[in-house]
Amino acid sequence: MRSGQGGRWMIRLSIIQRALGTALLLAPVALLACGERMELPPQPEYERPIPEPGTYNLKTVWNLDAPTDLAVFGLYLFVIENNARLGAYYTTRLSPATPPMISPFTGLTAPVQVALTKRDSLFVIVADSADMRCKIYYWLGGDPLYTFTDSLWKSFDGLAADANLTIYVADAVRDTIQAYDRWGRRRHTVSSYGTGSGYVIDPHGIAHNGRLLVVSDTGKDWVQRLRPDTTSIPGYAEPIGFEQADLFDRPMDVATDRYGEFIYVADTGQDRVLKFLTTGAFEDTVYSPHKIDLDPPLTAPRHVCSEDSLVFVSDPEFGRVLLMELKPL
Repeated sequence: MRSGQGGRWMIRLSIIQRALGTALLLAPVALLACGERMELPPQPEYERPIPEPGTYNLKTVWNLDAPTDLAVFGLYLFVIENNARLGAYYTTRLSPATPPMISPFTGLTAPVQVALTKRDSLFVIVADSADMRCKIYYWLGGDPLYTFTDSLWKSFDGLAADANLTIYVADAVRDTIQAYDRWGRRRHTVSSYGTGSGYVIDPHGIAHNGRLLVVSDTGKDWVQRLRPDTTSIPGYAEPIGFEQADLFDRPMDVATDRYGEFIYVADTGQDRVLKFLTTGAFEDTVYSPHKIDLDPPLTAPRHVCSEDSLVFVSDPEFGRVLLMELKPL
């Protein structure tokens, strides 16, 4: 390249560099010209609770209409609301959402207990105190498949069912737990009044774990594991709470997992929910006012159920259901 041409290229390069520099300097001015500059407000520093691994933490709180008894299977939670209706909700949501394929459960006036059982399909059993009948539904709702009653019933205080559609009813007024076949025919008395192991006083919540009938023996502050196929025979000789007299105070409900490994107890008089191995060994505190920071705190829990890592506890006083989740280590 000749020296004259090289000089011209250097001049052009200098002009391009000056133009680019000017453009970069003017860019902020052009942006300001488009509108008034806004300073972003400082972001608030949220103090999020850090889940504690290896124990239960509050996952979320659902607002429902005076929820009482509840039962869960897989993705679906069934909740009695305001002692007037049975609601159905996805267990995986942070707020209550009804599956669109589940219709309203008709024919209920004053439902007080609900239980689930899986056979060839999932069945929902509801105890209705208005006409003192047990009503069996297909899980998708609609009209009951059939209903039955027993002239001996005085109250519905616990309800459970097994895979054979044997239905168990706890009647605290009569201090009795009775077994019925799927058509409502009386089979045998599982337990009746008595102070010893295998007998009950003021029984409330009951749950079938696939092998044993777990019972809130409320009047004796025990949790019993009974053989469901006979009368007043314990599956374990000593009830949970027998050795430690102050372990429970008026426990009103129990729940089990589908695999028969754990028992969850609503220790109503001490405002907590506890978890045990089916053998009776203490496993964990699911809820207590000292463990879970909740405003207002849950007091006197009376209804509990569990599925996988979740435990559901209803609080009719403040219209909410607590979803407690076990965080892995």
